[in-house]
Amino acid sequence: MYGYKAVIMLMSSAVLLAACGGGSSNDTKVTQNKPPEVNQATGFAGSLVQNAAKTERYIRNGIYASALPQTDSEQGGVVASPSADSLNYSTTNTIESGVDEADRVKYDGDTFYLANYAIWSQEKNSASVRVLTRNEDDTLTSLPDIELANESDNIIGMYRHQKHLVAVSTQTQIYPIGAISILPWEPSEPKFSLQFFDVSNPADVTSVQHIEFDGSLLSTRRIGDDLYIASSFVPYLEQLIPLPSSDADKLANYQYVSNTASDELMPNMYSNGQATALNELGECYVPEAATENDGYAQILTVTRININQPSDIQSMCMSAQAYMLYMSLDSMYLASNIEGRQTAFHKIGLTDLSYQASGVVDGVLGWRSDPLFKVDESEGYLRVVTTDYSNSPSTHHLSVLTQNGNELETVATLPNQNQSESIGKPGEDVYAVRFIDDQAYIVTFETIDPLYVIDLTDNTAPSIMGSLEIPGFSSYLHPLENGLLLGIGQQVSMEDIPDSGDVFIAPPTTSGMKISLFDIRDAQNPVELKSIVVSDAYTPVEFNYKALSVLEEEGHYQFALPVESWGLSESENGTGIDEYVSLNSLMLLEVDSNSLTPDLLWRGNVGALNASDDYIYAGEDRSIIHAQNVYYFHGNQVWQALWSNPANVTGPF
Repeated sequence: MYGYKAVIMLMSSAVLLAACGGGSSNDTKVTQNKPPEVNQATGFAGSLVQNAAKTERYIRNGIYASALPQTDSEQGGVVASPSADSLNYSTTNTIESGVDEADRVKYDGDTFYLANYAIWSQEKNSASVRVLTRNEDDTLTSLPDIELANESDNIIGMYRHQKHLVAVSTQTQIYPIGAISILPWEPSEPKFSLQFFDVSNPADVTSVQHIEFDGSLLSTRRIGDDLYIASSFVPYLEQLIPLPSSDADKLANYQYVSNTASDELMPNMYSNGQATALNELGECYVPEAATENDGYAQILTVTRININQPSDIQSMCMSAQAYMLYMSLDSMYLASNIEGRQTAFHKIGLTDLSYQASGVVDGVLGWRSDPLFKVDESEGYLRVVTTDYSNSPSTHHLSVLTQNGNELETVATLPNQNQSESIGKPGEDVYAVRFIDDQAYIVTFETIDPLYVIDLTDNTAPSIMGSLEIPGFSSYLHPLENGLLLGIGQQVSMEDIPDSGDVFIAPPTTSGMKISLFDIRDAQNPVELKSIVVSDAYTPVEFNYKALSVLEEEGHYQFALPVESWGLSESENGTGIDEYVSLNSLMLLEVDSNSLTPDLLWRGNVGALNASDDYIYAGEDRSIIHAQNVYYFHGNQVWQALWSNPANVTGPF
């Protein structure tokens, strides 16, 4: 058995402040003749604990410490929804089945809702939601846009559930280019919003509730009627002297923080002009092993809201770091990076929105590939793929943890003494991970793409079952029925791949987008059945899985993925070359997993012709497949075509 205890990193400086009682005021004024001593940062082995006096002291210490100068060595620290399987149209591509995620396009089978992004070059550039309804001939008709309560908000995603549409937005003002130079800069505290709309009648949408929150949004998820939000908040004290150098300034900060009312240190939510605290300061969890000299200023809040009854709100808080959220049907895990060497996880139970346990693994999730796919919960086990970059060369690990009391204990790792084979060759990084039931698939790459198949039938004894080496690499893996796997990534130039025994000099050059169909029925001998390469192109699916649309019916799959390439445009008279232009389209693929000889079929592309000369970023392109129709969203416009005839495009709408 491999056991680790949770390590919660603190602010780089920590001080002792007098503990103050909870509530909205601080009746006992703190006086002191000199500033307190400051300790160096430290870490704790153990779990989080809920203790009002301890929490008051810990967070106030952190606020005071956050203003102090830091040395170079210091570092800051359920009602079930209709299953997508029963629908004849595609929905948002998500990590976990049954756990919905926010996206810029939502569809209910009749009406499309498109987050209409603000455009720098336009004078009227506030974000809104486009509403488009399908006609009998499958074309679209625009209905009145849905306006947000705050013109400065920028939509980062939406949810569509029963009769409601929920817009998730942050306050990020987009100014027209001509106004940037004359507008004064004004500092502001971060906020984000949820706006609930009744879309029972898409032609007459009404706003039901607008809730604004203090802090920065980490992520959201939806299960049934419940929307889950994770956010972070650092109290802003206007009179706090930044980087104090004299004892007088330090003492002034100390007394100011100590005497600030507790409710001024906590995030609020605002509805109908009324401010309400999400939690009391003393309710937050802090490291159990923290002493009176330790502290951390950031407050992490997890909130649950009933979409059908937005006044039904529940929240909990902790003073901890988090940069990633993973959620299963049962639990939420918040991950934080510890000094670039380890990753801590905090587990939240969804049944009563309660803190459950904490644990730590060696290595970090990293950003070479999407960290969201490197975490998975199955049958009470948390499975994690991390990389230890402190080694040379770096090493990759698969860790399995399970809850024991308030600790997440590591029960297995890979490689280990009995399974010594490394995940990846020396110098290779992890480019893609996918957990599928009792197996994990890991793609590593430096010059060639090994696909590893990990057996997790027994979570306490993982093992590498097989591997496959092919040119190129996959950045995204999608499971299919009947033992098939789709890989989406890049091809590399074969000339850059050294022969056996040759010295590797330079990284290979990517030569185009690559889609591969793998047969993984024999886990010990995975096979690439077919690949399609599009030269000098990429797909946003490589870095944003929501750009992929999937429609499956009885083992027959339709895939739609946006493609961007660059080409030379000819001059108007056809006598010369003018300039490079972006070429955007939607690629249509099919796979019949029931076939005795499965094939990856390319059905064509739906083209998008930009209505202006402005470049439109393809990273936010989306699509919806509805039976034999496909709808392609590029920028704030939509194109429609039949699956059987993608070259015949209608639009833009």
